[in-house]
Amino acid sequence: MSAQLLTADYVRESLAVLDAAAAASAQPVIETHDLTKIYTMGDTEVRALDGVSIRIDKGEFVAIVGPSGSGKSTLMTIIGALDKPTSGSYKLDGTEIAQMSDDSLSDIRNYRIGFVFQKFNLLGRTNALNNVGLPLVYAGVSGSERNRRAKEVLELVGLGTRSHHKPNELSGGQQQRVAIARALVNSPAIVLADEPTGNLDTKTGEEIMRLFRQLHDERGITLILVTHSPEIAAQADRTIAMRDGVVVEEHHV
Repeated sequence: MSAQLLTADYVRESLAVLDAAAAASAQPVIETHDLTKIYTMGDTEVRALDGVSIRIDKGEFVAIVGPSGSGKSTLMTIIGALDKPTSGSYKLDGTEIAQMSDDSLSDIRNYRIGFVFQKFNLLGRTNALNNVGLPLVYAGVSGSERNRRAKEVLELVGLGTRSHHKPNELSGGQQQRVAIARALVNSPAIVLADEPTGNLDTKTGEEIMRLFRQLHDERGITLILVTHSPEIAAQADRTIAMRDGVVVEEHHV
């Protein structure tokens, strides 16, 4: 009996070691190495990113924080496949994408990453349902399926009864919820949010942050939040602080 217990304990310990090793060697969802982005303005070169190396694992809730001009938004545009770096490496799920074609980058934006911006970027003459379903139009999804999925994510963000309202019939917080639903409608593995509370009052901003936390905890989305606010950044699980195009600090909240 003792031998059986010993064997069982040994198996459990061995599995724990293997699990820990697997976690340690798990492939990050986002990994950059020595990433640079240089803009030329006349005779002047501006190094928006100056050797940025970060790692973000699947399912993390990370805030990239820094003042204006720190490079955080530039980093987000590259992570989101909206722009290419001047040099360095950016791997998404282990695949180098820095040198991908524009068509390949477009596919990544359409199917793997959802975006939420400070300006809601909703179509003013289009109701919430069709605003949310817009990414599915580009993906070639049928009208009935678009409506089904758009209704589902509008319910998820608490706007199921507002699906036929246009943006000017919604509050700022409701418009941002529509924008979040639009980011989720393609079931992306990653959501990038750039100053998502910047145009909202404090109370509404807190509501949006609670919604992000709920979506992260319930759906396991890799959530990357870009903000200038230390208070907003503190609501993530990990912060990456930037200044003058470089990472100056990283810590778990």
